[in-house]
Amino acid sequence: MNCIFLYNPNSGKGKIKKKRDYIKKVLEEKFAHVDIYETKSAEDTYNKAVEACGKYDALIFAGGDGTFNLIAGGISSQPRRPVLGYIPSGTVNDIARNLKISKNIKKALKVIAEGHTVYHDVGRINDNYFIYVAALGTFTSISYRTKQKLKRLFGKLAYGFDAVKDIIKPCINKIKVEIDGRVEEFETPLILVLNSLSVGGFPFNRKALLNDGRFDVMIVKKGVHKGFFNIIRLFLSGLFGYRNKRTMKYYSVSRLAIAVDSESQWCIDGEAGPKGAVKIENLHNHFEIYIPVKRNKKIKSKKFQ
Repeated sequence: MNCIFLYNPNSGKGKIKKKRDYIKKVLEEKFAHVDIYETKSAEDTYNKAVEACGKYDALIFAGGDGTFNLIAGGISSQPRRPVLGYIPSGTVNDIARNLKISKNIKKALKVIAEGHTVYHDVGRINDNYFIYVAALGTFTSISYRTKQKLKRLFGKLAYGFDAVKDIIKPCINKIKVEIDGRVEEFETPLILVLNSLSVGGFPFNRKALLNDGRFDVMIVKKGVHKGFFNIIRLFLSGLFGYRNKRTMKYYSVSRLAIAVDSESQWCIDGEAGPKGAVKIENLHNHFEIYIPVKRNKKIKSKKFQ
């Protein structure tokens, strides 16, 4: 087996670059051939992932949720896809939380060395791909709006500084949701299309299954202060493992269409996505990824519990 390791030189405050030789040494104990590539931009990361398809058996990469989105989006467009190996090094790392992969480089590499894998669903939103969330509304632009310098200085706290704007002035979108030919209309401060247990570092969707071929769709209802307090209730109730029907409308679906009354921008996996109306589809078991043995312990037929 051969593999390629892709990394952003700025990832993890430069920690990954310093550990590059160590990472290569560990990977060479598992793979017959290892190539290493330092990415230059988001576009370069995406293109390199595309090039890896059909050429490498495994694609190992370091970065945060945005990097994961680029890598998975790149391979998702191809018919032959390498197994993914993930070394988390971002600020929030929701995907790493879902998969129980440690931010510790040594532990993350151990997951790859042990070789346990599962299949993972991918979301397609118009011509884009997402792994764990497509969102529209209040708070959703914070992840890509917050300056990289602030994230390096303050970590997760940097998002809090930026969130103040949305707390003072939450946004409302008028939408039409089409599911199985049925259309419903809403005024909502927040829409979440999830394939995730965690969003923004909050593990509030504990009942989620990551490869059941379906999304958890949550549409927060308009209420006091343009529904801001319903957003807070959504996250708090989720932390305790239940869904509050008074706070939001919930669906479990494999595909849906959402029409929006404006050109508001969607957030996909923490990055800026398409604007306005979208069609969303679940691509079931679309890629394979290394996960920890403990995470795989109770899984039957390579399904998440």
